[in-house]
Amino acid sequence: MYFFLRWFYMLFFIIVFVSGCAGNNSSVQHKHPLLNKIWSISQQQFISQQALQQQLLAHNLILLGETHDNKQHHRLQANIVKLQVEQQKTPAVAFEMLNQEQQSTLTQFQQQYHQTHQSSNSITDDFASIVHWKQSGWPDYSYYRPIFKQALENKLPIIAANLDIKLVRKEIKQGPEVLPEKYQSLLKKYPYPAVVQQELELDIQDSHCDMLPEKMLAPMLSGQQVRDIAMMDAIKKALQKNPRLILIAGSGHTRTDYGIPWYLNQELSQQQPELKILSLAFVEVSEDKHKPSDYAQAWGENLTHMPFDYVWFTSRAEREDQCEKMKAFMKKKKLVREGLFTQKSFHQTFKNFKPCHIGSYRRAQGGEEKHQHGSSHLVFPPAGNMGGIFS
Repeated sequence: MYFFLRWFYMLFFIIVFVSGCAGNNSSVQHKHPLLNKIWSISQQQFISQQALQQQLLAHNLILLGETHDNKQHHRLQANIVKLQVEQQKTPAVAFEMLNQEQQSTLTQFQQQYHQTHQSSNSITDDFASIVHWKQSGWPDYSYYRPIFKQALENKLPIIAANLDIKLVRKEIKQGPEVLPEKYQSLLKKYPYPAVVQQELELDIQDSHCDMLPEKMLAPMLSGQQVRDIAMMDAIKKALQKNPRLILIAGSGHTRTDYGIPWYLNQELSQQQPELKILSLAFVEVSEDKHKPSDYAQAWGENLTHMPFDYVWFTSRAEREDQCEKMKAFMKKKKLVREGLFTQKSFHQTFKNFKPCHIGSYRRAQGGEEKHQHGSSHLVFPPAGNMGGIFS
């Protein structure tokens, strides 16, 4: 039982910290017909950056679906925040990367530093320290720094949207009974349809190199769902004080069919009919997929279009073969348990490896995988390549 629990927590770390690996940006990008183009799902046509700008300004809740280790995504997110400020929209900015227990510390930090008139660079770096970013498991702070810089410089409220990982871990292990009552109620209110449940469980299995026992799939999926619900709840609360909000999160959380936008529509469509939600996903191009419709089934075998309002196609990041590293990780872990490999040697061997982003690597590199999880990886071209308002 002891060994099972240790293995259980290791597997949990894989999925919950699916955001933790940082990929390298490719210096040589292939010419791809979709690269840097923006696709409107409803219009089924490409639109200009100026047209997207108009849509972003016309909506008061914007969900920006990212690949966590992709610098281009974070640059574009920062520029979207900047655009809102320049148009006097001043949104709150919510982050999947921050947990709700940090909110009081964040609010106090912002109040304190707005009064000190320190340089924005100093404030931004101090921010990383107070949220313990280095210990968080997310990609290097430099990836997210442009977004936090925009929020801090412009005195935008920063919202910690996610659940504390300890609570999610406990929920996966013991069940939803350990959650606050409001989350238990929402899980009961919005169960996944059987077909969706099966699809998502297959996605989790495929995302982890087919190395998970079947009995782990439903608990892990429950952990994903409760995070969607918690972020929806945090957004709901933030909207009571802030008429506009931007969410920074993995694109799996921002999909419109059963991600955060779906829960928001269910919960707020009658209470706040003036609420206008827009989901924009940044999606990496694949060499063998040259039309937007080619990407639909990456999000579900039965989908005919991608589950977002708009998709911005980006280039790809280079990254190591995470499945091979994962196999080595699991093998050495077993040897440690059997006393054939020391714990010190284990940590030394894998000090630069985080068992995460497994599925997203497989999808991004090969372009042949069935699904594309919310943490899929994309890339950052040189600054001059984007052009227009987002350059």
